[in-house]
Amino acid sequence: MSELTAAVVDGFTRGTHLLRAGLCDEAMVEFRAVYAQAEAGDDGEVMAACLCEMAWCCYKLGLIEQGLECAMGARWLRRRQDNKVELARALAVEAILFLDLGFSDEAFDLAEEAVALAEADEDSAVLAFALNAKGIVLTVCREIDMGMDLIERAVSVAADHANLAAEAYYLLNLGFCHAKIAEEADKFGEEERAIGEREAAIELTEQAIAKAESSGDHWSLRVALANTAEMFGLEGRYDLALEYLDRSAQLPGDPGVSLRIHYLYTLGDVLLRAGQLHKARLAVTEALALADESHQIDHQVNTAHKLAEILEALGDTADALALHKRFHTLYVRQSGETARRRARIEEIRAETEQLRSRAATLADQALSDPLTGIANRRSFDQILNRLAGTPVAIAIVDLDNFKAVNDHFSHIVGDAVLQRVARTMVAQIGPHGHAARLGGEEFALIFPDAPEVTAAAFCEGVRVAICSTSWSDLAPDLEVTVSIGLATGNGSMPSAELLQMADNRLYVAKANGRDRVVCGDGPVIAPMPATSGERRRWRA
Repeated sequence: MSELTAAVVDGFTRGTHLLRAGLCDEAMVEFRAVYAQAEAGDDGEVMAACLCEMAWCCYKLGLIEQGLECAMGARWLRRRQDNKVELARALAVEAILFLDLGFSDEAFDLAEEAVALAEADEDSAVLAFALNAKGIVLTVCREIDMGMDLIERAVSVAADHANLAAEAYYLLNLGFCHAKIAEEADKFGEEERAIGEREAAIELTEQAIAKAESSGDHWSLRVALANTAEMFGLEGRYDLALEYLDRSAQLPGDPGVSLRIHYLYTLGDVLLRAGQLHKARLAVTEALALADESHQIDHQVNTAHKLAEILEALGDTADALALHKRFHTLYVRQSGETARRRARIEEIRAETEQLRSRAATLADQALSDPLTGIANRRSFDQILNRLAGTPVAIAIVDLDNFKAVNDHFSHIVGDAVLQRVARTMVAQIGPHGHAARLGGEEFALIFPDAPEVTAAAFCEGVRVAICSTSWSDLAPDLEVTVSIGLATGNGSMPSAELLQMADNRLYVAKANGRDRVVCGDGPVIAPMPATSGERRRWRA
């Protein structure tokens, strides 16, 4: 492992641990450093992973537009890399960010695609994350029962795999669903139903608290404690609500601006309901100051409204009226925020064009041979991995006596020969297979779900096309031939063994005189020596 790779792995691991512990600011520092190293090293895989984690950090920190920019970049890279599981993860993160911006239609489309991709690849952890995202979107869109079904599935998957942090987050969201139902019941005067749903929400959120404590996830723990305190406050259980908020305040680390505002707002609301008006005023005044400082319009609207309510209860009518006027101004601005956010999303898309262009280059470089333009060894291995367990034919193609070309005609001619051989192979096999350069003068062909007779026919076509090609434009008297070893499997043989079999048969082809295809095992026959009367020609 190189020093760069070791540093990247260590930094990414540190970032992941910090993020899971809810230390999102510190995690962002690590991921940014790793991203810079990955970009310098042209490692698109690590760049995409960092962008997705940075997007999730931003969500937890309340930096939604910045997070969306990261999520869009991660999605673009994952599409280029054809990594469906990680693409599903990036789409789910982007869906949650879009939902937080108020764009539920876009959020639903992204979440639905994430679920479809995760279900197709049967990755349980990513599937649970995608189900949760789609469930939250549906809940916010008032399809609460459908949303709850999906989140319950996510909880079940996380529990089956003993993923406590994920289970805590999904339980937290399931509690949110019941709280939404209770909220609607309150509006319609259905008091008994509201109490029942709130109790269900408290029970689920209590479970989330226990799981979050066990996993050390302080972000989910803070949210769950504040949510439970809010519901206790609605039920008049003020001492218990304040106890939960105190537990939140005692947690180590910086919660970030967004969670701090959430805590102070909830504290102010509970204190207001408990009749502790002066303490409530102090808490919400601090929350409004933080919201103003961070320019978070949604928090500004909520805290201004709550503070006006507290001032009115205190009998401070002048300040209450001023806050009501400010609330109205902020509310009008919030109503027009959708258009500004839409414009900002378009700006983000434009700003990430450079990243997309860079991503395309990196993906091509990572999976293509720079000389011939066909797949490289890394891409070859990925194709074999995708085809594992299915019928496949593999051929190893080696240029005969290629060293003579470089020695006697120059490496420039040798490179031109390799490029032409690659083009010839691609033209011969067309859409029926994959061509890759393994290194040097060695190539490979992969034929998915092809019987031996079909693969052998394609290989013979490649051999004939190369040996019958005129090479005189590159060098006088130059001829090029290839030897090919072919092995076919029904899916039960590991690809490494199939590759070794093809390589053994390539050796047989070389030993039997070169310029031939061998697709079965047979005796090794020594090549006939050239006679002195033969005209000397350089055969690659």
